Amino acid sequence: MRAQVVEITQPGYVLNKSRGFLEVRHEREPIGQVSLDDIAAVIVSVPGCLISSVLIDHLCRQNIPLVICGKNYIPSSITLPLEGYGRQFHVMQAQIKLSEPRRKRAWKHIVKAKIKNQAEVLTRAGENNQHLLRLADKTRSGDPDNCEAQASRVYWPRLLGKDFRRNQNAPGINAALNYIYAIVRACVARGISSAGLHPSFSLHHKNPQNPLNLVDDLMEPFRPIADYMLWHSGVEQFSELSPITKKQLAAITTLVIPVGEDASPFSLAASRMSRSFAAYCLGEADTFLCPSVPYPIDMPVL
Repeated sequence: MRAQVVEITQPGYVLNKSRGFLEVRHEREPIGQVSLDDIAAVIVSVPGCLISSVLIDHLCRQNIPLVICGKNYIPSSITLPLEGYGRQFHVMQAQIKLSEPRRKRAWKHIVKAKIKNQAEVLTRAGENNQHLLRLADKTRSGDPDNCEAQASRVYWPRLLGKDFRRNQNAPGINAALNYIYAIVRACVARGISSAGLHPSFSLHHKNPQNPLNLVDDLMEPFRPIADYMLWHSGVEQFSELSPITKKQLAAITTLVIPVGEDASPFSLAASRMSRSFAAYCLGEADTFLCPSVPYPIDMPVL
């Protein structure tokens, strides 16, 4: 099971491929290695790291995202393979030709799933979720009323306190959210690639400078699961991101996520959703699977 997130947090490290391993060196001395078969993602969150082209090529061949983070752990790039899935051409064609009504219905489905997951997280936190459930019920095709934004304005103060504001550039809990979302984004990007989808052709996100608009669409229902894991771990410890707290957040890759009638580790759950969405694009299904919030008993021990 691919569950390990390899993060480089110190400058001066060199990453190479050594047989079937990712090897980390410092001043020409090997300091550690991880089997490539066990890696879910590689995250570089510090400048001054060297990565061999052979390793980058092998990461792509094994569909392992390489995430480069900029300021405050916001991803600035993700590498993904250009080929490898048998039906890729047909899936991408169907994805590009997806009709506007089906595109809007898909976005409605994602928004409803996200809001319902937010409502479930509030329930676990002992907060009233009725407003969110009403917003989920009233979400229309394409979400013209922007129920997603309305839900967020209710959700964040109830989960993390009335003074909390989600701000990507802020430190503390916001930086922790950036970090765990970067891991989620990498897992979803990997799932999209494995399903033969193109990460740029989106349902809702339209930023022309973002090559991962579809990733940002499909990861929305996973965000509340990441929020729940952070809250469940105790938000007070994330005032500063230490190696220990990063390891705790990276454990999300081992979290068992319900998707439809089955449950899978996070990375596989993202792949299941992506393949279900690919089938929707191909016209093989009228809807697609979205994740649900796992029960507390399934939370990893941190």
